[in-house]
Amino acid sequence: MAQPPTPRQTTQPCNAAAAFRGLVAYIVWAIIVSLLADPLSAALGLQHAAAALQFWGFVLLAPLAAIVASRMRTVRTTPGDAQHAAAPEPEQSAQEPGDDVRYRLLVNNLPVGIFHYDTDLRITEFNDRFAQILRAPPHALQRLDMGTLRDLRILDALRDALSGQPGRYTGEYLATLSGRQIRINLRTTPVFDAEGKVSGGVGIVEDISAQHEAESMLNESETRYALAMRGTNEGLWDWNPVSHSLFLSSRLLSLLGAEGEHQRTTSDEWLKLIHTQDRARFQSALIAHLKGQTPHFECEYRVLDRKGEFRWVLARGLAQRDEHGRAYRMVGSIGDITERKRAEARLQSELRFTRTLIDSLPVALLVIRPDGTISLWNRFFSQLLGYEDEEIANMMAMRLVAPKDNALLRERMACALQQGKASARAELITRDGRTLPFDFLARSVELESETRLLCIASDISEQLAIEASMRDINRELEARVAERTAQLTAALKELESFSYSVSHDLRAPLRAIDGYSAILASDYGHAFDDEARLLFQRMRAAVQRMGMLIDDLLNLARVSRQNLQLRRVDLSALAAEIAQELQHSDPQRSVRFDIEPDLQVDADPSLLRIALENLLGNAWKFTSRRDEAQIRIGRIRDEAGEDGYCVQDNGAGFDMRYADKLFGAFQRLHHEREFEGTGIGLATVARIVARHGGRIWAHGEPDKGARFCFTLGRHNDRSAATAPPVDNA
Repeated sequence: MAQPPTPRQTTQPCNAAAAFRGLVAYIVWAIIVSLLADPLSAALGLQHAAAALQFWGFVLLAPLAAIVASRMRTVRTTPGDAQHAAAPEPEQSAQEPGDDVRYRLLVNNLPVGIFHYDTDLRITEFNDRFAQILRAPPHALQRLDMGTLRDLRILDALRDALSGQPGRYTGEYLATLSGRQIRINLRTTPVFDAEGKVSGGVGIVEDISAQHEAESMLNESETRYALAMRGTNEGLWDWNPVSHSLFLSSRLLSLLGAEGEHQRTTSDEWLKLIHTQDRARFQSALIAHLKGQTPHFECEYRVLDRKGEFRWVLARGLAQRDEHGRAYRMVGSIGDITERKRAEARLQSELRFTRTLIDSLPVALLVIRPDGTISLWNRFFSQLLGYEDEEIANMMAMRLVAPKDNALLRERMACALQQGKASARAELITRDGRTLPFDFLARSVELESETRLLCIASDISEQLAIEASMRDINRELEARVAERTAQLTAALKELESFSYSVSHDLRAPLRAIDGYSAILASDYGHAFDDEARLLFQRMRAAVQRMGMLIDDLLNLARVSRQNLQLRRVDLSALAAEIAQELQHSDPQRSVRFDIEPDLQVDADPSLLRIALENLLGNAWKFTSRRDEAQIRIGRIRDEAGEDGYCVQDNGAGFDMRYADKLFGAFQRLHHEREFEGTGIGLATVARIVARHGGRIWAHGEPDKGARFCFTLGRHNDRSAATAPPVDNA
C-alpha cells in the first residue's frame, strides 16, 4: 500500500459546538432506537430484558465513545490545509465556554462511566459515573495506572484499543479502591492523534451487577418453572386475540407428536384440530373469559394429534387486559389428560355396573349418614316401600320405621357404629301406610370422609307367613301323631292281648290234643293197626309243629316291641357259644366252624343272640347233607363303606331269583320234607337288624352254599381294611 505524503501537523482543539451538536444528535437517535428496542429485541430473539439491555448498550455506546474521543484527539492536516487552519472562520476561532459546560454536564449525567487513558494505561480524564462505578473519589483516579490490574481480560480490552482495534470485556471486576466485587461491561475504542497514531483510548464502563443478578434470578425462576411444567407434563401457549397469532411451546408440540414443527400458528388452525363435538364448548368458555365473565379460562376437550388420534387435553389460561379491560394477550398451559379420561370412563363403567348390581339385589339396601338422612338406596328398597327416588333423597331414615320399633332400631344403629355391625328385626312403613317386617343387618363404612351405616334389609313377610303356616302344620301333625300314637297304643294292647291268648288259649288245646294222643297211643296202641298208629304219629308231629310256630310268632312279636339295650358285645364269642350248642345237639355230624376273632359290636345282646341262633341254625340245617360241612363268620365292608358281618356255609344254597322272598314271614325256598322249619327265622333276623338301623342281604347258588350278610348301623363302623375277605368257598 502506498504511503500518504507526510503532513504538517497542527494541533488545535475540536470545535466544541460541533461536538455538542453531534452529542445531541446521538442522544436523539439513541432515544428513538430505545423506543424500538422491545419489538426489535423480539425479532432478534432476545427474550430477556437483561440480554436486550446488554445488547443495545453496546450498540448505542459505541458512537458515544467516538464522540468523546473526537474531543480529545488532534487533527491531522496537509500543507494546503494549514493555511486554512491559520485563518479560521469566525465561529471556529473563538472558544465557546457554554458549549463545553453543556458537554461536560451531559457526559457526567450519562448512565455509563467514560474514561480516557494514554498509551501508558494511565487515566487522563473520566466522568462522574466512572468514579461512582468504581466506588472511588475522583482524585484517587487521576493518573491511575490501569496496568496494575490483575484481570488480564480487562487489560486485553484496554490494550486492544491501543493497538487500534475496539476492545470488549464483560465479567466480574474487583474494584481495588473499594474492595467490592462488581460485574461490568467494558467497551474500548482507540484515539488517534493528528498523524494517525494511537495516542490513547476511550473506555465506556457499565455496572450491570443489578441486571446480572436480576437475570440470574429470572433464569433460576424460569428453570424452576420449566422443571415444574415438565413435571406436570404440560405445554405452554401464548395467543394474541387481536392478530390471532398463536405460539406453542416445544413441550406442547411434543404432546401432540409434532416435535420440531414450527411453533407459531393461528387460532383458526388450532380450532380445526379440536373435535367437532367440543368446539362449541371450547369457544363458549374462551369468549366468556375474554368478556371478563370468568376469572380464568379452563376447558377440557379433544384435539387431533399427528397420529390422527384424538387426545383429551385440559387447557387453562389467563388474559392480560388494557386499561379499558380489553384482552390483548392470553397465556396458558395445556396438559394431556387422556389417561385420566380413560380412567374416568372405566370408573364410570364400574360405577354403572355396581349400580346395576345393587339395583338387582333381591334385598333392600340403603346408606345412612351420621345425621340420620338416607344418602344411597337401591331400586328394590324404593319399589318395596312405594316411594319415588325424589322422596327418599335426604329423608330421615327413622321416619320409615314403625313407632314401636323406633327405639330398638336407634339402639342397634348406635351399636353398629360402635362395634362395626349389628342386627335387628323391625317393621317399616310403606307409602300407603302398611307395615312390612324386615331383618336388618347394619355395618359401619367409611364414605366421603365420614362414618356411615350400610343397612341390608330383607323382607321377611313371606318367611313369617311360612313360619306361621309351619306352626299350624306342626300343631296339626302333633294332633295327628297323638291320635296315631293312641291308635298304636291300642293296637299294641290288642297285640299283647292276642299274644297272651296265643301263648295260653291256643297252647292249652294243643297240649290237650298232644296229651290225649299220647294216652291213646300208649293205652290202646296195641289195638290199632299200623296205619292208625302212623296217623297218631302224624297228628302228634303236627301238634308239635304248631307249638313251634306259635313260639316263633311270639318271638317275632316280642322282637318288634322290645326296647333296645345297646351294649358292647363280642360277636366272635357269641358265635362260638352257639356253634358249641349246635355241635352238642348232634355230635355225630362233622362240621368245621371258622370264626374270625375279636368281632366287637354295639348291639342288644339278647336280640343279637336270637339273630345269630337263626343264621347259624339255618347254616347247620342246610349243611346237614354234607359230609364235610363248613360254616364261617367274618367281617366285610359294604359298598357304602359300612362295616358288615357274614355267615357263610357250603350247604344247599338257593336260587337268587327268589332272594326277595327270603326275609318274609312263612316264606320257604325248600320243601318241608327236605328241611324242617316254620319260615319265621329269617324274618325275625331281618326285624332285629332293622331295629339296629342296619340292613341284611344274601347271596347263594343251588347246592353251592349261601352267604347272609348284615350291618348294625353307622355306630358300628370300624376299619375293615385288615379283615380277611369272606368268600363263597
